Amino acid sequence: MKRIALSSSVVILLITLWGLYRADIIDKVDILLTAASTIATVVMAITIYQLDLTLKQLRFEALNRVYDILNNDIKEELNTIFEWAKKDMRAEEILGDTKSNDNSIKKNIDAVRYVSVAFNKVGYYVYKDFIDVSFIQEELGGLVVKSFLAIKPYLSYMRNQNESPEEPWFMRRFYLMITVACESYLKKHHPQTFEKILEDYGRDEDKTAYKNKQSIVPDKWLADDVKSWLKKHGFKA
Repeated sequence: MKRIALSSSVVILLITLWGLYRADIIDKVDILLTAASTIATVVMAITIYQLDLTLKQLRFEALNRVYDILNNDIKEELNTIFEWAKKDMRAEEILGDTKSNDNSIKKNIDAVRYVSVAFNKVGYYVYKDFIDVSFIQEELGGLVVKSFLAIKPYLSYMRNQNESPEEPWFMRRFYLMITVACESYLKKHHPQTFEKILEDYGRDEDKTAYKNKQSIVPDKWLADDVKSWLKKHGFKA
């Protein structure tokens, strides 16, 4: 691409010199202005092309990172949390005092932290447009919703130890964002799949929310930037 730009600039320069040699003083000004404008256009086109390539590379790397995160980084911890949810184990029982030195509690806290951080990263990539939200919905929608329903009481318990329960979530807010997006997709295109996930991993409050046509993510949990993104992309919490 740089060679094309250089070649184009040389051709424009030669044409300009030839025009200057043949033209009068007024025409020379027009020729110079036209040449400058043309060169600027060529440079701009090259810059846009290079930026597009860079953006595509960033998106490709983000996509690879998503697969790596979900397939390798958190697989064991996620399965552990699924088991807690199936047994309907209480957050206080699993996490106890989040500042405890008990090794088993620390391990459980780490499991919740690793999984929620991983999905929050995926949400951040979507928020920044490194990954298209439709890809996450179609390829990972079920996993996102399933993971959130399973981890919800444990993550909420941990979060309330560090942030005001009355305020919107700052911690893991992008996880909430992609959950709303994926929930919306499943309800619309795969309602039976959503209902099965809800039956297996949802608590009474989640099932009540569904019956009342509300989101499994409480509206009061959503931060303003997340709400703005959801509204922009046509999602309703």
